[in-house]
Amino acid sequence: MDDQLARLESKVLAAISLLKELRLENSQLTERCATLDERCRGLQDQNEQLAKDLQLAQQNATVAGDFEQKRQLIERKVATLLDKLEAIG
Repeated sequence: MDDQLARLESKVLAAISLLKELRLENSQLTERCATLDERCRGLQDQNEQLAKDLQLAQQNATVAGDFEQKRQLIERKVATLLDKLEAIG
């Protein structure tokens, strides 16, 4: 009987020890999870800002492309007009 009680006590003490370890680990994991959630929110905010920046850059590139086309058109017209003036003159 004493042997059985000793074995039971040993198992209960081991279970208590394991519970303490698991509670500590759970606490650490909960803290890490909160930290990672915060980091994730920060990265999502950063991602949204980068998406907005990219969209703006694409719009600016489109405008710049339009201006370049207009500049080339003006350049060709000026060259044509200069050729006509030289032909007259």
